Amino acid sequence: MNDLIGNNYEETEEQLKTKKWMKIIGIILVILLFLCIGLVVLMYYIDSAQLKISIDGVSANQLEDLLIIENGQVYVPIRDFASYVGYESYSGDYKQYAEDETKCYVQCANEIASFTMNSDKIYKLLTDGTDYEYFTINEPVKMINGILYITREGAQTAFNISFSYDQARNEIVIYTLPYLVTNWAAQFENSAIAEEGTHFSNQKALLYNMIVVKNLEGFYGVYDLSSNEILGTKYVDIEFVESTREFIVRTAENKMGIMSYDSTTKISPEYDEIKQIDKDSGLYLVRNNNKEGVINNSGNVIVYLEYDQIGIDSTKFNSNNIKNQYLLYDNCIPVKLNNKWGLFDKTGRNILPVEYDDLGCSVGSGSTTSQTANNILLVPEYEGIVVKQGELYGLVDSKGNELLPAVLTSIYSTTSAGEETYHMIYNNQEMNVITYIETYVKPTTGGNEQTNNNANNEVNANNNEANTNNEATNNQVNTTNGVNSNNESTTENEA
Repeated sequence: MNDLIGNNYEETEEQLKTKKWMKIIGIILVILLFLCIGLVVLMYYIDSAQLKISIDGVSANQLEDLLIIENGQVYVPIRDFASYVGYESYSGDYKQYAEDETKCYVQCANEIASFTMNSDKIYKLLTDGTDYEYFTINEPVKMINGILYITREGAQTAFNISFSYDQARNEIVIYTLPYLVTNWAAQFENSAIAEEGTHFSNQKALLYNMIVVKNLEGFYGVYDLSSNEILGTKYVDIEFVESTREFIVRTAENKMGIMSYDSTTKISPEYDEIKQIDKDSGLYLVRNNNKEGVINNSGNVIVYLEYDQIGIDSTKFNSNNIKNQYLLYDNCIPVKLNNKWGLFDKTGRNILPVEYDDLGCSVGSGSTTSQTANNILLVPEYEGIVVKQGELYGLVDSKGNELLPAVLTSIYSTTSAGEETYHMIYNNQEMNVITYIETYVKPTTGGNEQTNNNANNEVNANNNEANTNNEATNNQVNTTNGVNSNNESTTENEA
């Protein structure tokens, strides 16, 4: 081989082998480069396909097997999730000692949240209080493979957490309330959410982009998390009401009112005490000079400020699981004046005269010897409310109509397998309350209206005769119907 200037040049065998290997190595390097690129792409794909979960900045990918994601919605298993965000969990309803798998509740040091399958309500109760708040969630609680689930939005409310889901990045980020309190207290030097004795409810304002602050003189106010003022620092106390995003404020004159999250005055601070008793109806219990009444969110009077007590003591009737001691059956406001009880409806109409000695029946008084009897106030099947006159008991409904006259020695319930059965005692005989009402008070069997009217007229005639014969010894309505063998009723029946 000749080079360019005519010299004869011939490649050695060794040089040819070297060139050949260089080509091979070059090809191998190119292949390796493509393999590396492919591996990087594959790893990126795998990483993007892997759901990433963090709680308070720490990886919690072990939660992936618990969560269900469908059509962009995240469903959270209530009890399994609880321990990850600092809660204990239990089956059944709070203070209802039955293992009902269709219900559950979760509890932290400050609050309890309760759930029921197919319900779109979550009930929350501070551990140091008796007043529930309720929240309507975007989807009802559902049972999946024997486990109760709620949506991401429901979990935020129930567990007091920030819970975001970025579908594009396949990432879930959760922050618990204690973490948020620490973080925001460090950013706001005048914050009043981490000091000893802070209202737990005030910490929850963080979840709604607000923070309670305190100035050097000890007065409280509210800012948003961008440092814009919502309420000026001029109140001696502030308490956040989560269900309505309002603030109960107390002035230097020791008067209380309601301020909204948008800085508007809902109720002027002119009361000694004030508390929300029904979110949907906008009702508030107010107190001045040791007298109580009810107003609405426009400040209009519903029940005049002249009663010694509004609402009942729900702790006496645990089996009834009363969520709102101020508004029974979403209609009845119990009032007490001079040791007598009555009922108003939520429009302010008196539906039961204030002339009863008590509401509810306490079996501990000796009215029954049953060891398994429960105190009751309510008979839910007929929206019944137990009333007491003297030492005897009766039953009225949520509109104030009489279901059973006050002639019963006792009325109580027993619990078996989580089910309540209601009983009454008359003339030392025990009867089922529901059976009695269905049979003699509100019969549901067939027959034409005229026949029923005739039967009622005959019963009423018997009532009048029985009352006349027994007037000297007993002025109460005789209700021996259903007790004796011929089933003659002397209870007033409705057509």
